[in-house]
Parts: sequence; structure tokens; C-alpha cells
Amino acid sequence: MQVELQHNTLEVNLKPEFSMGQLCYIRGLLDGARRAAVVSHTNADGDAVGSVMGLTLMLRALYPQLEVTAMLPDGCPAQFGWMPLSAEILNGRTDAERCHEALTGADVVFVLDLNTPPRMESLATAFTASRAAKVLVDHHHSPDTEAFDLIISEPLISSTCELVVWLADALWGEEAVSREAATCLYVGLRTDTGGFAFSNTQPSLYMAAAQLVATGIDPADINNRILNTFSENRLRFYGYAISNCLTVDREHSFAYFAISLDDQRHFGVGPEDMEGLVNYTLLMVDIECGALIREEENRCKVSLRSKYTTDVNSMARQLFDGGGHTKAAGATSKLTLQQTVKKLTDHIATR
Repeated sequence: MQVELQHNTLEVNLKPEFSMGQLCYIRGLLDGARRAAVVSHTNADGDAVGSVMGLTLMLRALYPQLEVTAMLPDGCPAQFGWMPLSAEILNGRTDAERCHEALTGADVVFVLDLNTPPRMESLATAFTASRAAKVLVDHHHSPDTEAFDLIISEPLISSTCELVVWLADALWGEEAVSREAATCLYVGLRTDTGGFAFSNTQPSLYMAAAQLVATGIDPADINNRILNTFSENRLRFYGYAISNCLTVDREHSFAYFAISLDDQRHFGVGPEDMEGLVNYTLLMVDIECGALIREEENRCKVSLRSKYTTDVNSMARQLFDGGGHTKAAGATSKLTLQQTVKKLTDHIATR
């Protein structure tokens, strides 16, 4: 029977609470399990990487009998290569056979920082075929209630890493989070809140951050590793993109980057190098909503951001069957780059 943490049942200032049924269900799964898998979404960001690594480290420490396999659909991005376990994360594309075996042979699969299996892309088929108990821990809107056996979903929480902090507290106590695990979880807190600057910050976030810092992690070093990691190619690409690929529509308080495959190949940059580029659209004082449309083979990736009242989660769902958060969302478009741009800009012009 599925047990779900209902959305918006708590005041925004409070950390989440978990029912005894949820906690007993997870403990029972782990006590009887021999193999577990931990997975997140494609094009992993700091919250996906941090939550996968943090939970994996805790499971290995607390359940020595448990073989825990961590994986990401396209591996650990190079910018997070300094983090614990980065070399152990299986890549759903290059390690496809091992990932399939780990997912289909698992007793329990923890799915983090996504709300629907298609966001696993290369791992979605094996996940769906697995007979393992499937536990979702996430902070996005509208989780797929048919895909998981247990859903712990709280969109009011700043990041999945924060939710993992509170779930670990409830399951095993504060001492379960080692310094190594805390480093991973802090990365998610730091990146998903824009350095504690976005509107998803609330008292529970700072409580979680304080608890992680108390383990002895170095927030300044983590911040440096997150921010100061540009390659020369990436830095030159950003300059090019701002000068040549940015369109500003002041009439509708909208700005967007349209990045072609040719431009990406010219500068030798990939999806991980685009992380954060969309936020540059919101640096302009008169822009309320911004987008990054990035061309891939036979499709486009769309990232949407807003400052104030624009609900980009609804926009992503309506236009491209995507989703995310009210002020940060994403989607995949099967249209060409030009068609995707037109569909988005037509919507902005008529809203």
C-alpha cells in the first residue's frame, strides 16, 4: 500500500514531519534487503548528485549487509568530480548493462529529485521493469503516483538534499549524517537555492544547513568548488552566448538564450556547461521571466526561470509536458530549435 506525504500540510516555516507508517515501511524494506539502487534524473545538477551520494553513503554505513549501487542516467558531471563517490556513480549510457542489472535485481530502489520516471531517460525502462520496492523522495510538483510504492514529496522544501536531511533524522537520528555525507547534501542545499538566495529559502533550510555545517564540513571550500570551476572553453562560450544568443523582449519582460548544436560543438561545451546560464536572463532589472533553449539531436531542452509571479512550472507543463517548480522548471521539446523558440515566444506574447 502506498503511503504519501501530502503536499502543503505543514506551515512553510517548519521542517517536514513523517508518519510512523512511512518510517516503518522504509526501515522494514532496508532491514530485509540485500541489494539497493539509488538513482536520479538526467543532466544531474547539484541536488541530484548530492542527494544520490549523501543517501548512498548513509545506507552503506548503516546497513553493512546492503549492496548499494548509485547511478545517474548520464553519469556524474565533471564539475562534481571532486565530490565523494563521484568515481563510483554508474553512467546509464556507458554502464547500461550494470545499471540494468542493479535496477532489476534490487530489493529497493530510491528515486531522488525527480517526479516521473521519464526523467531518468536511459534508465527509465529498467526502472519500470524492476520488481523492487520503489521509494520516491522529491520536492517537485505532481509526482507520478502510479510509478512508486512510497512517495515522500514536499514542494515547499528547498531541495531534495534538505528533504533527505530531515528524513535521515527521522529514520536514524542526526548522527547518521557523516561529514562526508554532509558535504554531499550541502552541495544540493547550496545549488538549488542559488546560494541561499532564491525564494525557496525558509527557516528549515537554514536549520538543515546549520546541522550539516556542525559535522565539520567547509562551506567556503564547497562554495569555491561549486562556483569556480569554469574551463576556458565554458567561459568563452558564456561570453559568446550573452553577445550572440540572447534575445531580450522588454515588452513582455522576457529574455531567452537559443543555443544551437553548432555553437556547442564550436566551443566544445556540453549540457553540464549550460548549468546556470539561464539565470543570467534574470540579472536584468526589467526581466521577469527567462529561458534557455538548448538544441540536442532530434530535440531541444528547455529551462525556465522567473523572479516574481510567473508560474514557469505551469508553462512548462502546458507547452512541453514538462514541469518542476513555480519559479524554476524544465522540459524536453521534440520540435526544432526554431519551432521551440516560436512556440515559447508566442505563448509569452499572448499570456
